[in-house]
Amino acid sequence: MGQEFSGILRERISIERQTVGRDMLGSAEPQYLTVGVFWAAADAMQGGSASEAESRSAMPRWRFILRETRAIKPGDRLVWGDRKMTISSVILEHRLIPKTILQAEEKR
Repeated sequence: MGQEFSGILRERISIERQTVGRDMLGSAEPQYLTVGVFWAAADAMQGGSASEAESRSAMPRWRFILRETRAIKPGDRLVWGDRKMTISSVILEHRLIPKTILQAEEKR
């Protein structure tokens, strides 16, 4: 079963966490530290209710499945190619094969 699961992990994603940093003048500047780089399977999700999904301002939502890890938290940033997303949900699933399921929404 492990080989079957690993066969669907075709996308390379990076997880980053925002840290508080200061520039030379002392003003806050967003900085991100890499939590890890993972192989994942990506699936597009529907936008929720019909009114939200058909809205012009609705951002694409994605579901990522990867090997089990406890390092990822909601609010972390997911980088997939040139797309940047915010992780809204982290689910640890322990059935047949332990895995982590992420739900993320693209940022503007």
